[in-house]
This record gives sequence, structure tokens and C-alpha cells, in this order.
Amino acid sequence: MVKPEHRSSPVAAAVQTSRQEPRRLRTHAALMRAGAALLADRPIDAIPVDDIVDAAGVSKGSFFNHFESKDALAEAVSAEIREEINTRVRAANAGIADAAERTARGVCVFVHFALSEPGRARIMLRSNAWVTSARSPLNRGLEADIAESVAQGRFKPRAAGVGAAFAVGLGHTLVFAAANDRLSLAQAASLTRDTLVLALVGLGLEETEAQSLVSRVILAVFEPSSGKAPC
Repeated sequence: MVKPEHRSSPVAAAVQTSRQEPRRLRTHAALMRAGAALLADRPIDAIPVDDIVDAAGVSKGSFFNHFESKDALAEAVSAEIREEINTRVRAANAGIADAAERTARGVCVFVHFALSEPGRARIMLRSNAWVTSARSPLNRGLEADIAESVAQGRFKPRAAGVGAAFAVGLGHTLVFAAANDRLSLAQAASLTRDTLVLALVGLGLEETEAQSLVSRVILAVFEPSSGKAPC
């Protein structure tokens, strides 16, 4: 008598998948954590896969089950950091009607992040995608705020074309200084304040208004509960 071919039922297959998924998620998370720790000190080209899997406590085969290359891991880590900052920017800008103020707040959030997590900021700095990609959620939001500021008559008309690149470049410079120059909170706040005032005046605000706006934003982002300006 021929025995019937054994086949897993769809339910059994689903149960097996559900059992495997937590392990897969744990492995992926371990690789991401290891990648972030190593990338904080070295570029991906200087990190062998063996170092990554040793730090994660997984096999090399597991690494390639999750990422096709070291570069793919580096980009995944960078993308995760960018999304976290994007979330922080959205929270900082919630309820803020003035698009010019939202622009300044976004830059301040970047700098504050670099002060509190310099290693992760350095990872982001090594990925130029956040600077150059129009698809970046951060850049799309910035472009929208600048366009709205132009429409409100707050920024000069030409800011609609180059304002986002200008602001991103300034933000990149400030983040680099905060992440690499060991600035104190007061030093970073002062540098950010002076830079933003110049930037907003260049974009179209009157200097007195720019100074008032930036002082308010610095207080809100750098010292939200102090009751006094940090610089």
C-alpha cells in the first residue's frame, strides 16, 4: 500500500513561520545594534563582516540572510537613524504654524541629536543620502516649509529654489561640529543661534525678527524646561 505523501497544512506552516519569526527578528536586531556600535567609530569599508557577526553573536551565514552586503547594513542603520530624527522633528514642529520657525526648529533638533548621540550622528554624516536625496522625508519636509515661508511672504522668492539645499548644508556643518568637536551645550546653542540668524536673514527675515525667532527656538529645543536660555 502506498503511503500518502505527507504535506504540511497551511495552519502548520503558519505556526512554524510564527515560531521562526521572533528568532529572525532577534538576529536582525542584533546585527543592526552591532552595525551601529561599529559604525560609530569606523566607516563601513574599515569593518570586516567577521567583526560585525562577532559583535552580534551570529554566524556569517545569518548575516547574509539579512543583508546582501556590508553597505546594505550601513544604509539600513543610517536609514533607521534618519527616521528617528524625522520623528523628533515632527514632534518638535507639532502645532507650530510659522513655517520659518519650523525650519529653524528642524535644524536645532538635528544639532541637539548630535550633541546627545554623537556616534549615531557620525553614522548619519557618512551617508550622503540625507543631504542629496530629494526623496528623503527630512528634505521633503524642509522644502515644504521653505516653500510655505515664501508663499507667506516670509522668505524671498528665490528661496523656493535653493533654500532647502542652503539649510541642509548649514545643518550638516552644525551637526558635524556638534558630533566631532566636543562642544558643550552652551557652545552648540550659541553656534547654532548665530548661524541660524544669518541663515534666516539671508532667506528673507528682518534681523530683529530672526534673532527673536531663533532665541525662542533655541530655548525650546536645547533647554525645554530650564526657563532660561542656554547661551
